[in-house]
Amino acid sequence: MKNLLILMLLILSTSGTVFSQVPPAMTNAGTANLVKNGKIKGKIIDAETKIPMEYANIAIYRKQDAKLVGGGIANASGTFEISELPFGNYYVEAAFIGFEKTTVNDVKIVPNSTSVDVGTIELAVSRQQIGSVDVVAERNRVEYKIDKKVINVTNDINAAGGNAVTVLENTPSVEVDIDGNVSLRGSSSFTVLIDGRPSVLSGSDALKQIPSSAIQNIEIITNPSVKYDPDGMAGIINVVMKKNVLSGINGIVNVNLGTGKKYGTDMMFNYKTKKYNLFFGANWNDNTDEGNMKSTRETYANDTTTFLITDGLRNQSRGGQQIKGGFDYFLSDNTSVTLSGEVGKYNFDGEGGGNLREYKDPGTYDLYTVQRNLSSREGNYVSGQASFLTKFDENGTHKLEGSFDYRNRDGLSYETIDEFISDASYQQTNNYLSRVYTTEDDNSNDYRLKVDYTLPLKEGAKFEAGVQSRMERETELFNFKNFDVNDPKYTSDMDFKEDIHSAYSTYSGNLKAIQYMLGLRGEYTKRSIDHSKTTDPYTLDRFDFFPSAHFSYELLDKSQFMTSYSRRINRPGGRDLDPFPNYMNQYTIRVGNPALKPEYTDSYEFSYMRKFGNSFVSLETFYRTTNDLITRIQELKDDGIIYMSADNLNRDHSLGGELMANINLTKWLLVNTSFSIYNYKLEGEVLGKSVDKESTNYSGRMNATVKFSADSRMQLTGFYRGPSVSAQGDQKGMLFTNLSYRQDFMKKKLSATLSVRDVLGTAKFEGTSYGDNFKSSFRMKREPRVLMLTLSYKINNYKMDKQAPSEQPSQGVDDMF
Repeated sequence: MKNLLILMLLILSTSGTVFSQVPPAMTNAGTANLVKNGKIKGKIIDAETKIPMEYANIAIYRKQDAKLVGGGIANASGTFEISELPFGNYYVEAAFIGFEKTTVNDVKIVPNSTSVDVGTIELAVSRQQIGSVDVVAERNRVEYKIDKKVINVTNDINAAGGNAVTVLENTPSVEVDIDGNVSLRGSSSFTVLIDGRPSVLSGSDALKQIPSSAIQNIEIITNPSVKYDPDGMAGIINVVMKKNVLSGINGIVNVNLGTGKKYGTDMMFNYKTKKYNLFFGANWNDNTDEGNMKSTRETYANDTTTFLITDGLRNQSRGGQQIKGGFDYFLSDNTSVTLSGEVGKYNFDGEGGGNLREYKDPGTYDLYTVQRNLSSREGNYVSGQASFLTKFDENGTHKLEGSFDYRNRDGLSYETIDEFISDASYQQTNNYLSRVYTTEDDNSNDYRLKVDYTLPLKEGAKFEAGVQSRMERETELFNFKNFDVNDPKYTSDMDFKEDIHSAYSTYSGNLKAIQYMLGLRGEYTKRSIDHSKTTDPYTLDRFDFFPSAHFSYELLDKSQFMTSYSRRINRPGGRDLDPFPNYMNQYTIRVGNPALKPEYTDSYEFSYMRKFGNSFVSLETFYRTTNDLITRIQELKDDGIIYMSADNLNRDHSLGGELMANINLTKWLLVNTSFSIYNYKLEGEVLGKSVDKESTNYSGRMNATVKFSADSRMQLTGFYRGPSVSAQGDQKGMLFTNLSYRQDFMKKKLSATLSVRDVLGTAKFEGTSYGDNFKSSFRMKREPRVLMLTLSYKINNYKMDKQAPSEQPSQGVDDMF
């Protein structure tokens, strides 16, 4: 592992590093002495969707002998420009994995016409023959672009009836535990965007509320440029929703149901003309996941050990309703405005508790109890967006765009914990040991205003700049009752304010074989926390810089390289900062830390991808180090209660790599697989004692799709995560598998998908935690072999029309180049 680090650092430090998206033209000896000032340019788009095809390959051939003399790849807007070509007659080939090759013939570069624009080249999805059936080739489930991974949700039939978290369960770089909590390269600190915009909810909560049937693709961006907010140590998960641009009325309706009380439906409708596009959508879902848990805790005092054994339920349910809509209005071919909004409700419920036994050894103390634990978190949310886009040239590379976003969320959480004394066989009595009722009422308002400007320069260079202001206001009121009597010790309120003002600039260009983008972002943060139990607010007032650098290279043999660096930040939330005790149960209290500072991460990556026909292999190496690491601390105090808190105590390092591949073994079998391994090293102290630790963490996944015919296919997925460590504990490995079958009817207007999740019943979460005078272990398991049926019907086949590129809707997050 140390050798891997040395190799990567050498790669990053030599020649300013890697490489170019558009290499210089290649010539043979016969043309070496000719004047080479010719240029061929154009644009490549998807023939069906009209979306620009980033990273499509362009090859320039001399007509007289079919000699390859130059080439490159298309940028984020689908455009390309191949320069330094000698005078002559050529033909141009454009290609992309899974698409038919397109040739433009008779392209002449002569002294009076040295620059040739071949216009817009459309690539159509390739077709294959299976027996007598003509099969349209599909996009790979995972596309490994140099700066991100794109998960095409339409091709993930195992995700049918699920949500965005279900899609991510079998996605490289991502891990999902049995509660649906997502981590990106081992970190739960990441930013969730929906069509390039922040979501009303955050993190895993946001992903759980998005039906998979409404998603076009999910982008995993682990090293974003400074154009994006630096929040989230591990990067960005951008959910791109389905959009339709077919003229007239179109739509899609999905219904799903599953064993164990799982129901849901969603729908989307569009009405589009040449001047405007109206869109409307709605969804409803209600899902219950049953599970169980068992834990053991040991605490030590003098020569006596106290044991607490818990065995019970761990059921969770989530639900929600949402209505959204809006319109795009095209003022001209170069100017458009968009207004959109959504309103909805959400709820997350839990049922826990079970049988508890507490006893001392040595000693005669032996207590049996039955605990009932019910919790609920529900609320409403609303958001609105207004944006504009003005293009100053035909291809849209010179542009000005701006947006205003407003988000509001209110919520009420409550929890009841009733504990009854019982006999040794857990027959409950009417005697309460404890009776706790807590409520938490919160309300938040977020405002965001941003403007971005892009200016193309000579020889493919580009300048970008932007400003942004975001303001967050949040209030929380926590109430605690024990035996119906309010306890002021655990009753509190908090008023949280945070303003972040930022400006960024990037410059991209090329130095012959090297294409680069350099950027710098500055952010000013002002934070204030007011509490009724304090006289002075806790404040933070600071300025931060966030640089980034990206370098890339594309070889004509279809190999791609890239290296990048970015600085990221993870800001603590209001709950982490609240200094007053928060009651979890009679054995555990959580306390926030208002002095908690942000943690900062420096992230380095090097990537390589090699294409082999319709297959390819990708290798990524990464190194990530975090300073002022927010460390979770558990401390057993004299009252026998474990207090949970956090502090900036340590520093950690992650060094590793991911090997990924899309392999078309035959015309009917596609395998997508990946293996990730990284070394995790933790340095620092907790409660005055060293917690220096090191572990090698690994995971592997496989997705196999078998095509029986043009209308039927089966998909098998599997995932294994190896063991890992933390500052005060460790976690064991986990394996799960899913199996699905999809059948299309009525010329693909209707499809039915049947899936079984956790086929082997092996999905679980278990580990240990320990500290001075205590040790605990836990094991949680979810409901296995869940059967789901999903039906999907397309109105007017809900597919893209062939329109001018200027009529395309926004595609969300922009790409690096």
